[in-house]
Amino acid sequence: MKLNSEFEQFWENGYIIVREAFEKEEMQIIKRVITLQHEINQRVEDVRERILEGERPFFETIFVWNDTARHDIFAKATRSHKIMERLEFFYGDEVYVYHNKVALKYPGIIGFAYHQDYAYWYGMGNLYPDMASAFIAVDKSNKQNGCLKIIEGSHKMGRIDHVFNDGVANSEVCPDRLAVILKKLPEVHLELNAGDMVIFHCNTLHGSDDNNSKNSRIALIGTYNTKHNNPYPTNHTHPNYQPQAKVYERITEADMNALPDFELEFLDQTTDACSSL
Repeated sequence: MKLNSEFEQFWENGYIIVREAFEKEEMQIIKRVITLQHEINQRVEDVRERILEGERPFFETIFVWNDTARHDIFAKATRSHKIMERLEFFYGDEVYVYHNKVALKYPGIIGFAYHQDYAYWYGMGNLYPDMASAFIAVDKSNKQNGCLKIIEGSHKMGRIDHVFNDGVANSEVCPDRLAVILKKLPEVHLELNAGDMVIFHCNTLHGSDDNNSKNSRIALIGTYNTKHNNPYPTNHTHPNYQPQAKVYERITEADMNALPDFELEFLDQTTDACSSL
């Protein structure tokens, strides 16, 4: 059974790759929505200028929003039964979307240092590392444009302390520790076609390189929590457990008008989700 094989891969390696999870036409529709939204794209030129000046503004082209219960086009992808049913099988519990992100990596945009998601989410009231992310490739993703890279098996090391260089938006695994980890575990570059996805454990170390190509590398990322890991109250804006309906329908052009409130959610909640740690 395929799910049994994926279960073994997930817990052994810390991730699975699902090829052609979504149709290329679905990803083209999502890309059109993303590239047409001024609220998402307005920071890109400023980020490019700062990069040329020697800065590394890691989080400036990642857009997070926490109202995951809406029936917008992004939730239609991240609440797909193809993701949620797999995670419920892996964790043996009901799951819900914890937040959604668009990773906008245009040519010249920098990558992310190696990090671990649960290192942040632990501080948001989540007691157990029973969480995961689904990285959905909206564009073709390869080494040249800064594809996702993972340290295979690193989830088995548990939660790792991070070095906070300038708040959460500029944090990473201690370089000395990382050097030792990379001698023990393989680094894997996950090259994907549009519509492929990677589901990875919240303790799996992951990052990406700079986009040195002429092609964009846009991704939609859903993050997931388990019902039994419902976070205790903190000052964060991420949602507590609520039942969420799985989506079985494909994404169509009719979904292009079903949008989040970009101005409020992408900008304000991105700041809240990071700076309040």
